[in-house]
Amino acid sequence: MSQELTNLAELTTITIDKHELQSAWNSFVDENSNQLDWEFRVMIDYNHLSYYFKNLLGSILEVVDAKPKNYMFQVFDKRLYDKKYQLNIVHKDVDRLSCITIPLTYNVMEPVMFYKDIPDINPEEYKKTGRPWPEKPIQIARYSDKHPTLVNVNNLHNVRVLEEISPRVLLQISFDCSFDNIIDKNPTIWRVI
Repeated sequence: MSQELTNLAELTTITIDKHELQSAWNSFVDENSNQLDWEFRVMIDYNHLSYYFKNLLGSILEVVDAKPKNYMFQVFDKRLYDKKYQLNIVHKDVDRLSCITIPLTYNVMEPVMFYKDIPDINPEEYKKTGRPWPEKPIQIARYSDKHPTLVNVNNLHNVRVLEEISPRVLLQISFDCSFDNIIDKNPTIWRVI
């Protein structure tokens, strides 16, 4: 398989239940709607999470064997705020090398698209132009709704935002460890998507 096409992997040893996840998210919102600064990325202290989320994240971290940088909810939920955000811009995450993503709400999940680097173009400068990336994606895939998904956010990527869909909420664990290093620690627990 081409190295360029290894940007998403399912953690096959952990199975997620979409109904339990959605219920846990709705309870979290009910309990915290007035206490948190609801932005697109909501950083969460592990101790502030419910038992359900702590148990899920603890199970994931036990098998992944990597130190988490932070925990966050990525939120597009009109119940909480109605701000625009732009995931459709091609970018690399500057604050982390990889993350595990778990969709908490289940509508049609937008595709994640990965692109080849163009050495003469700086993505940060290019996004200011508002033009689409000059190359077509080299990989198009979706987060798994059955298993937590490891994402290579250190490669150029974007998410096709289907703005009519709300809510769109993801639970993420960020790592300063690369996608390849996490998989190489224990390759038998992953299925590359």
